[in-house]
Amino acid sequence: MKTIEYTKYQIHSAAALFPPMSDGEFAELMADIGTNGQQMPILVYRNKIVDGRERLRACHKLGIEPVYKDVGKLDVPTSAFIVSQNLHRRHLSDSQRAMIAAKLSNTKKGTNQHTAEAVSQKQAASACNVSVDSLQRASKVLESGHEDLIQSVESGELDVSNAATLITLPREELDDLVQRSAKEMIARAKKERDEARDELRKRKLEQIDKTRKNSQPFDHGVGPFNVIYADPPWDYIPEVQLGYPAMKLDAICDLLRGSKAVSPDAVLFLWVPASLIAEGLKVIEAWGFRYITHAIWHKGESGMGSYFRMAHEVLMFATRGSTAIPEVPTGARPGSVFSYRRGMHSQKPEELYWVIERMYPELPKMELFRRGVSRDGWYSWGNEVQHGPATPLGQQIVDAMAVEPVAGELTEMVEAGDAVNDLEPQAA
Repeated sequence: MKTIEYTKYQIHSAAALFPPMSDGEFAELMADIGTNGQQMPILVYRNKIVDGRERLRACHKLGIEPVYKDVGKLDVPTSAFIVSQNLHRRHLSDSQRAMIAAKLSNTKKGTNQHTAEAVSQKQAASACNVSVDSLQRASKVLESGHEDLIQSVESGELDVSNAATLITLPREELDDLVQRSAKEMIARAKKERDEARDELRKRKLEQIDKTRKNSQPFDHGVGPFNVIYADPPWDYIPEVQLGYPAMKLDAICDLLRGSKAVSPDAVLFLWVPASLIAEGLKVIEAWGFRYITHAIWHKGESGMGSYFRMAHEVLMFATRGSTAIPEVPTGARPGSVFSYRRGMHSQKPEELYWVIERMYPELPKMELFRRGVSRDGWYSWGNEVQHGPATPLGQQIVDAMAVEPVAGELTEMVEAGDAVNDLEPQAA
């Protein structure tokens, strides 16, 4: 009798990206091969099995000689090829695919992503049809090293979002919890998220109250100014989501109504959420201006929205007075669409200051609702104006990241181009 060699090829280590078949799935595979024979060959690359380890195991159990096929040259990393061969055949949940993507990704920001076998997080997430956020949550679960918790996700018993929440528990408590039912684990994860969300909300409200207490009445004795640049804190979604104190429309309208701080001859640049154009026109009228035109800030990638996924914001332009305002030089007239990347939440492009300064270099300028240190040559007013040296952008980002989003919470806040009725949770 011919001896069948089942260890002719080693199994590629990347095959471990996929969890083994369940007993039921393997029994079905054995039954199919036993009845119909091995219809799909076991794929080999550089003397290692890259696809078909379960078929090999079934052949061994049945005493059938396996059929192999060498794939030759690969145009993609070996691990990516293994994923492409297996993903469409396995009925895996989003969380299981996220775990595979996390294992598949072998490069991180700042590392060499140009080697032959390098797979970035974005590439791995795309290959497994999951979001980068889901991949990163899966990475945290894997990095925890808690084998029982990892097994719960890879088996499909627990989703990766809940697992990522549970890894913050003390080790002994987590050890006990994973021995219980998935229902209990999910309930505990929800409790942890709710408590963290409540704490985050409390911290945000405390910061908003602190900022509000810093408010100073507007000094109508300053100026007069010929250029007004304003980014009002429109009251269109809850302050806890905005992250700063909002103002009612009437209060915004009253701010410069009849103010001597504004020259009789002046221009106004007014930021308005895309869904609050009508309110912007009311402010323009209340401040004694007439609407002329507007520009669009294209923010790059689309955000959220119930009707349109918002990717822009409106900068309204208005004038008042006679022809005393100098004409904008032809070479200083910008296009009506500005394409600048989003910054931190509600932050407007720094480049807009340069645009305005080129348009009206000689006129006195005032910025309302300024955040940070006043810009050289400008008068600034607002409850977030800093007095002293500017906080470097890098430190601003570090400070912003210090408040870690709660798992499952909306982490990319709607920018000022999205109205309250445009808010819609985005799938992780």
